[in-house]
Amino acid sequence: MTTYKFLARGAVGPMSGFKWPEPQAPAFGAWVDAEGSLELCVRGAHVCRAVDLAYWLHDELWETQVDGEQMEGIDCLVVRRARLVGRIDAWQKGGATGFAEACAEHAAELAARPALPGAARSDRAQEFVRAYIDDARFAARSGYVAVSAFAAALAVGKLGEPSDEEAAYRRERLWQADWIARVVVSS
Repeated sequence: MTTYKFLARGAVGPMSGFKWPEPQAPAFGAWVDAEGSLELCVRGAHVCRAVDLAYWLHDELWETQVDGEQMEGIDCLVVRRARLVGRIDAWQKGGATGFAEACAEHAAELAARPALPGAARSDRAQEFVRAYIDDARFAARSGYVAVSAFAAALAVGKLGEPSDEEAAYRRERLWQADWIARVVVSS
């Protein structure tokens, strides 16, 4: 399984501040090992599977290699050891901007479709959808990629019945992760 990691500029963990050892051609980066028992958000190297990509957006996108014990999180994989294989430059070279714009436009396209029979959108829900799409577009134009993706997913969540809101939000995040994998990672 291929795994990924979003990092701040210079291969720095945005939450931990940890500077990851970068690959020096032709070798991969040095292994980063976790000590003690793996614990979500506490201990272990946190990486993304392809389906997790939309949740951890940041400046740089790296392909990683993992080894040893693994623990699944809701939107990540916590592993005993990991290393950077290579930076996916397409993210910095327009991929992030394209992604933010695609998120806003996908939400707008879905909102423009007629509601499914029996699924009535309240005026209030429609107001939220329009506001979230406006926010997603503004954030995309302003370079706030993560905000654009989040606002777009919130908009899509509001399109259906309130009981389906969280599931619709998660489906949109899967669409977003798939977009990154298809358009950025595969380029």
